[in-house]
Amino acid sequence: MHKNFLFTQIIISTMMKITLILGVFLLLMAPICFPIIVALPTTKSDYESENSGLMDSPWPMFRHDVHHTGRSPYGKNGCTALLKWEIYIDGIFLAHPVIDKNGIIYTGSYRRLYAIYPNGTIKWTLDISVWGIAIAKDGTIYVGDWERYLYAIDPDGTIKWKSDLKDGACGDPLIGEDGTIYIGTTDPLLANGKFYAIYPNGTIKWSVKIDGCSSAVIHNNTIYTDCHIDGYLYAIYANNGTIKWKKWEGAFHTSFGPSVDEEGIIYYGSRNGYLYAFYPNGTLKWKYNIGSTYMPPVISENGTLYIASGSKVYAFDRNGTLLWKTKAYTANNLAIDKNGIIYGVGGHAVFALNPNGTLRWAWKTDEALLDGPTIREDGTIYVVGENHLYAIEPRDAADLEITGIHLGFGVGGFRIKVKNVGCRPAHNVTCGVVMRTYDWREDEMAIFEFTTTVPEIDVNEEVVVKIKGIFLNPLHYSPAFWDCSFELLYVEAEDANPDMLWEGGDFYPVTVFGPFVWVGGFILWLLGARGWIEV
Repeated sequence: MHKNFLFTQIIISTMMKITLILGVFLLLMAPICFPIIVALPTTKSDYESENSGLMDSPWPMFRHDVHHTGRSPYGKNGCTALLKWEIYIDGIFLAHPVIDKNGIIYTGSYRRLYAIYPNGTIKWTLDISVWGIAIAKDGTIYVGDWERYLYAIDPDGTIKWKSDLKDGACGDPLIGEDGTIYIGTTDPLLANGKFYAIYPNGTIKWSVKIDGCSSAVIHNNTIYTDCHIDGYLYAIYANNGTIKWKKWEGAFHTSFGPSVDEEGIIYYGSRNGYLYAFYPNGTLKWKYNIGSTYMPPVISENGTLYIASGSKVYAFDRNGTLLWKTKAYTANNLAIDKNGIIYGVGGHAVFALNPNGTLRWAWKTDEALLDGPTIREDGTIYVVGENHLYAIEPRDAADLEITGIHLGFGVGGFRIKVKNVGCRPAHNVTCGVVMRTYDWREDEMAIFEFTTTVPEIDVNEEVVVKIKGIFLNPLHYSPAFWDCSFELLYVEAEDANPDMLWEGGDFYPVTVFGPFVWVGGFILWLLGARGWIEV
């Protein structure tokens, strides 16, 4: 009995050794015989926890949250959009608007900070330069300025403290869940800028010498920011400022920083033409050539990425597969509402795209638009231009579009095509042109405006309108097309989204000799240019 048991144990032991040797052999041969697919680990973060240092408000910081998703839990349906109000902001380089829990909007310029009520009236101003703004959960408003300070400001406009950063901010403040504020600075002369972590009392927790860092994001206690001076994307430990890793993507590529999803994948749009996706350890997941950009993608709730580059908007899934791309107005920044509508700002327009990339509406202004969109709880969209803050409201209303211009000869005026692409009729539609010409007698340029009114344009109706009353005395005003031009062509009506052409200073040449009008110029007409131009 004892001998049989011993024999059995020897057999089992021998088989185990053979199995172990075979297993080791297979592991060693695996790279040769077949590939080993290793999924790099990602770690989900607690979205609510990581954003707990921010005020619980509709839009407390740049790109809405500490991940820069640009995603709002609010939104409003509407087939078009109308202007609610606009307010003049003194100075240039206006800051991305943020909103507190009471609906107060904060923005500013290199001259002052503004607090603005939801109806567009000013609550208070503060004479500090403003690069970026973020609102903490206790109501403190943190402002990085263009010169050298991070300010902590009470909701009534009182300065609590300011921390000397030695150089001007180059990114918007980021607030961690423990209240720590993170911000980068730049020194354009000596490249001595730093990236800082600052306690809520204004004392510096740590700093690392990285010059020219963008707005940053945080995920699982790691800060991600990029530096336009040396061209690296950095991962920095939030607790002590130690650099975890860095990836070079090209120097002097100004950007507004990365965004990061809940899995920890970091997305970065670069001026070198690529959209990058990195794993949390810095390994490249994928990249896609979309052309030069300086904004990261916004991230929808289902993980779809939207990013603007030039005059196009792209949609990608998490794996870098292009879902669609569409031509849009020259876009800077994007945002997403709760309905999946993508809003963009850039050029002279605010536009809305449906989730499939089709254009929903566009609202134009004659001023270049720079930043936003910011979305409040009632769906109002805030954007900033060169000198104004605009409040745009999605609504079911008339939407007027100039669809064609007749090129060539006319008497007493010229013809345009106007279509109502909205979902309500447009009443008392004003069609007008602003014309600029040289006044020989006064030796200066003169401005004229001519208008025609159309009683009604129904939904989906397109009409031909003659803008009448044009007459210029050739003994007084130059008819030459290099001296005479249409500066702005517009259509507008009450409760309608207006349209305009040549916004922002463009023009179209015209020759006017008494009542005779040649759109495009007399010489162009002689050369055979005539007929309708679709726009």
